[in-house]
Amino acid sequence: MSGRRRRMVVICVDGGLPGIIREHDFFNLSRALPTLPGTAVHELRSIYPSSTAPSHASFLTGTYPSGHGIVGNRFWERESVEEIRRRSDDPLSSFHPYEESSLTAPSLLDWFARQGASAAAVHFPQTFSRNAQLAIPSCYCLYAPARNLVVPLGPTVDGAAEGVVQLSYLGHEVALYLRADQQTNVITVGSQRETAVVADGLQPTRLDIPVSSGSVSVAVSCRRLDEGQIEVRLGTAVITLGFGGLDMPDRAGDGPASLYVEYTANPGHTFHESPRAEWVEQTALDVLKRHDPDVLFVRFNQADHAQEFLYWHAVRGSSGERSRAWQQILDVYARIDACVMRLAQAAGEHTEFLFFSDHGIDYVETHLRPNHVLADLGLADRMVFQGDSNCAYLYADAPVPPAEKKRLDQALRALDPSIGVLTPAEQDRLKLPVGSPRLGRLTVTCGPHTEFQYSDATPRESVASASHGYLPSDSAMSGFFRCFGQAAARLAPPSDITGTATVVRSIWRQAEREM
Repeated sequence: MSGRRRRMVVICVDGGLPGIIREHDFFNLSRALPTLPGTAVHELRSIYPSSTAPSHASFLTGTYPSGHGIVGNRFWERESVEEIRRRSDDPLSSFHPYEESSLTAPSLLDWFARQGASAAAVHFPQTFSRNAQLAIPSCYCLYAPARNLVVPLGPTVDGAAEGVVQLSYLGHEVALYLRADQQTNVITVGSQRETAVVADGLQPTRLDIPVSSGSVSVAVSCRRLDEGQIEVRLGTAVITLGFGGLDMPDRAGDGPASLYVEYTANPGHTFHESPRAEWVEQTALDVLKRHDPDVLFVRFNQADHAQEFLYWHAVRGSSGERSRAWQQILDVYARIDACVMRLAQAAGEHTEFLFFSDHGIDYVETHLRPNHVLADLGLADRMVFQGDSNCAYLYADAPVPPAEKKRLDQALRALDPSIGVLTPAEQDRLKLPVGSPRLGRLTVTCGPHTEFQYSDATPRESVASASHGYLPSDSAMSGFFRCFGQAAARLAPPSDITGTATVVRSIWRQAEREM
């Protein structure tokens, strides 16, 4: 962005908690741009379900799921039960709730286009499209779990042994080639287009491998088991998808995958941050430089990840666990804050900045698996539950007879007394799109500190976890709102996330009048 003109940067700190941001004064741009006026931190009520995809849709459209149609982080429409089961475990086949084409209401992208303003986005839901004619420059990240592999080596030739392993990441086939020097600790590992040198048993390095739709970024480390085998440890892999002509720069070794397991105050996981906050920042800076948009949407999702892994330990753990967990959560906010400051300096003092979070967080101590209930009732061949944390939708190939509904209702309540089947009137009060096939044949809810999971494993499980998606009347589900800029600082904050679209349009109109 060069020269003085209308411009805006919208930043979502996914899961950002108003209390933390207010207490530590995070995202106060006066530290980076002292002349820029700003607002206090305001609480921003979410919607139901209060999760990422529905809440971003409400931000962009100014309406509820009854208007924009995004009824959860996971939903289906007219697919058969067989197809839903086949696709549900594939993130690439089931990320349509995050695509612009799934919206059933016009969004801010449509409004800015009518104003003649250009837009771009980094990892921001419902801003990207697989339709090249409709897409703005944008990218989005998905991730795949960490894994460990044992790779057999071939015979030693010229002092080195070689091996190969074929990997599949979200439908992308990646071959990793290994070459182990028998005289040193050096192991070379990589794809045909990208290689890295890894010292045996020492710290990992990052591989960024081009694939057909973008790139795969993953941390890799190696350990010799014996002369004929190498253990390869692969961290959480990040798949970056580019849209609308956004050409991801070639920064080999500096991709979105974190090198190490994050959030060690909770020792029961192998998650590497995906994508790294610093990568989001650098990608946003690249987009500013290469595409020079009038409006840039950026999402940092690291606070949400940190809280999902650490929040239970921060509020329910022992004294030592609480201290360690809170410190790691605050460290993540501080990292995002540092990224935001550098991004603000690059955008400049004539930019209007809007910060928000899509939801809050609360601890979870029970996982409930409604698909196990279907299996127990002999219904799993023609019915399946999918949905969100506290809101599950029953998809079936045919209407559910009253007798089966009654049996199912009784079995679900036996699983947990907080479970209830919503009537159409209750769906309407929660501002869900009554009658939409996206709600399935039944809509089922559960209570606080519980969460639906959609595997067929044990019906209920005690956990030490955290999540969102519960009723917006619970203040724990609220996000935050904060603005900086000559126009933005003068406007009243919205009361809930559906009011943010109006504020964005008002900021733009006011900035236009003052140019």
